[in-house]
Amino acid sequence: MNEQSSIVEPGQPAPDVTLRNGDDQPVALASFWIQRPTALVFVRHFG
Repeated sequence: MNEQSSIVEPGQPAPDVTLRNGDDQPVALASFWIQRPTALVFVRHFG
């Protein structure tokens, strides 16, 4: 995947990704969509 294809514009569906939760278990983003509408928010930490 090149850098250009990884850009998601506002309003576009997010790609299905798998990340680790607080218990270090893999969680797929799609598993939340199945249960209910999901908002994905990124918070930048300064400090």
